[in-house]
Amino acid sequence: MYNKINRLLIVFALLFFTCENEETLIITQPDAAFELQEPGISSINLNFGLPTNPALTLTWNDDVTGSSSYDVEMALTDAFDAPVLLGNATGSSFSINVMDFNMAINSAGPENFTDQPVYLRVKAGSAVSNTVLVLVDAYPIDPAMITSPSQDDAFVLDIASQDLVLFSFTWEDAALTTADNVDYTVEAALAGTDFATTIPVGAVSNANSLDVTHSDLNGVALGLGIAPETAADIDLRIVSVTTNSSGNSYERVSDPITINVTPYNVAFPYIYLVGASTAAGWSNNNINPAVFRSQTTPNSYEFIGYFEPGGFKILENIGSWQPQWGTNDGSTLGVNPGDGSDPGIFDVPSAGYYTMSIPSLTEGAEYTITAYDASAAPTYNSIGLIGQAIGGWGDADEIELIQRDPVNNPHLWYASDVAFTNGEEFLIRPNDDWNNGVWRYTGSDELFGQANLAGSGDNFPFTAPSGNYDVWFNDLDGSYVIIPN
Repeated sequence: MYNKINRLLIVFALLFFTCENEETLIITQPDAAFELQEPGISSINLNFGLPTNPALTLTWNDDVTGSSSYDVEMALTDAFDAPVLLGNATGSSFSINVMDFNMAINSAGPENFTDQPVYLRVKAGSAVSNTVLVLVDAYPIDPAMITSPSQDDAFVLDIASQDLVLFSFTWEDAALTTADNVDYTVEAALAGTDFATTIPVGAVSNANSLDVTHSDLNGVALGLGIAPETAADIDLRIVSVTTNSSGNSYERVSDPITINVTPYNVAFPYIYLVGASTAAGWSNNNINPAVFRSQTTPNSYEFIGYFEPGGFKILENIGSWQPQWGTNDGSTLGVNPGDGSDPGIFDVPSAGYYTMSIPSLTEGAEYTITAYDASAAPTYNSIGLIGQAIGGWGDADEIELIQRDPVNNPHLWYASDVAFTNGEEFLIRPNDDWNNGVWRYTGSDELFGQANLAGSGDNFPFTAPSGNYDVWFNDLDGSYVIIPN
């Protein structure tokens, strides 16, 4: 009985207390919301080397609209006065890859591409979520824009001003606002050729201008095959390569402009092979084979012949190591004119016949080394010079050429200290007779070119001063060069 009375007293006390403090304990449901969640990161670096990787994933809660379709938008200001649609989602999340996110940012027209504020929101019909902010390192996709020279500018080049700056090639490029490294190469091509063959005018890094001298542009014009004292149009463009901290590269090419150029005449060097791949070895004075010059394109060179592995370089003067040409990247020419560092070797992958082609002997210009099939080429017992220019047309007057490497390359011939007479003519004759044709003149204005093996045609005129000359001849393609001593 005592215990029952105590329990009743406790119940009355609780009832009394509850009545005195009603509605102090309330359980409620949260308000319905349409809310975009903050992404897991607030700073995003878009890597152009990984264009299909996810750049951003957004999630949201929607307890309001009941929608099954959402538009995800971005803007560069929180006012969203110029929103850009990133895409559409049917669930409560949305992902976008690096390339698409970067294109969207570019389309919004940012003033810079580093720490660019990007505002994000989700829409379901007229309902709009809250806004979240991320900072993005984007990359420009538009190429550089040339600002100087102007379209159709004309330049008459002057040898007396060859070292003077002709103009500053300038451009605008948003990539210079990023933290990435940007390398620019100004390229030239004959107008209307769609840059099928290009020659570099020059290169700079992380800058928006390049000074171009009379000499620079003259070498380009002649290398493109424009005759001296002749006006012709060339196209110019900028190739920019952006490299980020991960080592990824991204190339952009500008719209071209066309200018008119009149080059002046200039003498280009004779050049010679040296190195383990050549018959001369690593000696700079060992009957080093000459590289043949183009009959039609100034400053263009080609050599077809046998190479051993081990690499080689090119010299301009027999007995001197500079100027020295080679490559530092395996595709473009490098040079030490005499006051710099020697470039690396031209590599030969394996023993055999190759064509070494240099469209323009210009630092930074491209070259090629390609395999050549000499298996069907005839091998001659002898090749000689004959004609009044070297002493007479009789068999006894013929000057026999020597095979430079008879074992490996029986097609390359030379003769040293040949006495030529101005105003006379000569021919190149195989096998000491006239029965199988001779190599004949094809119209070169210089002491180099490409002869034609034929039964009839023109003799070579010798128009240079009388004196002693070295002669090199390649029977694979008829190339010849006559070099004054």
